[in-house]
Amino acid sequence: MTLDTSLHPEAPLQAVPNGRAMARAVVVLSGGLDSTVAMAEILNHLPASVALAITFDYGQRAALREIDAASAIAKHYGIAHRVVSLPWLSTLVPADLNPETSSAGLSSATADSVWVPNRNGVFLNIAASYAEMLDAQAVIFGANLEEAEAGFPDNSEMYRIRLNTALDLSTRNKVRVMAPVGHLTKSQIGQRAAELNIPLHLVWSCYDQGKVHCGLCPSCQLLKKALSAANLTTCLPFAQ
Repeated sequence: MTLDTSLHPEAPLQAVPNGRAMARAVVVLSGGLDSTVAMAEILNHLPASVALAITFDYGQRAALREIDAASAIAKHYGIAHRVVSLPWLSTLVPADLNPETSSAGLSSATADSVWVPNRNGVFLNIAASYAEMLDAQAVIFGANLEEAEAGFPDNSEMYRIRLNTALDLSTRNKVRVMAPVGHLTKSQIGQRAAELNIPLHLVWSCYDQGKVHCGLCPSCQLLKKALSAANLTTCLPFAQ
């Protein structure tokens, strides 16, 4: 069985016979809602198809919370988990995500103020290296439609199509980047989380590193929107 990994990154995940034992995928798992739902989507179509979940520590303020969340989520699904440290990337992290600066202004953070240069490009290429090593056909990550339209072009379908064109030449097994929820809004992703019975109590989407989600940063605001759309507002506590 294998994944349908045609060039289109939102191609339906399908089981098709090709003589191989089972499709394999590597998931970029931040511990947030989008990446968790993306992983659950592929597992829903092809159980036991995820070979590895990767979380990146690039010096972001919420690194430890994200790693803890991703580790717990991977354990919940029985997936091998690896943390990849990128200390050099920490020198490029903007003030709004830097643990050495105040988090007081997170409520007014913008796409520009939380942009880490080529972050997704770095993550996805590293994940593709692991995928090739593991003979996995796909890299899964949690892009979403709203962020693609709100100043994060590396969440867009066009980005994934062009990256797949490059991966045709840089991986011998032609790894494909796929975003199972890339065509969905945050509210729709929240609804899928409910339908897939995601362990929401394990998720961490906040830019901050507190005991609970701050409730004010842009990521928390989108998370609240997603939970509200799915009538799941009691699943996660927020400071505000």
